[in-house]
Amino acid sequence: MTIENVDFPSGDGSCAADLYLPNGSGSNGRAIVIGHGFSFVKEALVEHGQRFADAGFITLAIDYRSFGESPGEPRGQLFPMNFVEDYRNAISYLENRSEVDANRIGIWGTSFGGADVIYTGAFDIRAKAVVAQVPVVNGYKWMKCLRTSDQWIELQDRLVEDRRLRYKTGEGARVPVAAIGSQGGFCAMPVDAQIMEFLQGAKENLKTWRDDLVLESVEKVIEFNPEAVIHQIAPRPLLMIATTGYDMIHPIDQVLAAYEKAQEPKQLALLPYDQTGLYDDPGLADSITEAVRWFDRYL
Repeated sequence: MTIENVDFPSGDGSCAADLYLPNGSGSNGRAIVIGHGFSFVKEALVEHGQRFADAGFITLAIDYRSFGESPGEPRGQLFPMNFVEDYRNAISYLENRSEVDANRIGIWGTSFGGADVIYTGAFDIRAKAVVAQVPVVNGYKWMKCLRTSDQWIELQDRLVEDRRLRYKTGEGARVPVAAIGSQGGFCAMPVDAQIMEFLQGAKENLKTWRDDLVLESVEKVIEFNPEAVIHQIAPRPLLMIATTGYDMIHPIDQVLAAYEKAQEPKQLALLPYDQTGLYDDPGLADSITEAVRWFDRYL
């Protein structure tokens, strides 16, 4: 395959992206946009891009604005509606590539990227097939379920303080992306030791990833509810991929509740892995296989 480093305009700025082009004419113009989850970067999607391209899909892996190699200040503005716009502008970019059939473009996202593609698919009819892998489906429920009662109250108080600070100074606070439970201090996403180890690996291996965000991001996440619009994806097809092992980050009950609200055509693939199990083989291979099967069927 050929890999091109590209960029495309989005909002008031632009997004950096890696374009994976299958060798020869095997794609038949079929293309997909792929994006990662909470604070992550396209640098973590190299294996995904290569495997989708090997399966015959022109694949555009994107860095959301203010993340990775994409410009945008302040860094780490995890504003979901901006991410949705980034997906939609990525579709526009692909439409203007001579190799791409504009009627055969799909979208794929994992974790919080799964939230983004659900919302994008609900409103952008150019997305002909949607794959949401271990998606966050309701920002309010998700942020609350990760916290104890005391942590939730603290978060609400901190968000009020931050809004007042932004009003007075034009600049808000920054917080760590994650910390372990109630012992790790205030953060955007309380997690367990396994996730912290996963994130530590990201910090060591992904040169463009950083471990803090603007606190306003959490406010925007709480306001974001893809579950409320998931039914609008139909009649375009939706595949949701979920894990059946231990997974505190992508609660299966929330995923199943959202899936019930989706309309046909839809499918739920349940894979026997834990919360990080889809990012390395064999879980990675199994999840890519499910997504490729879906895109093969509908693109």
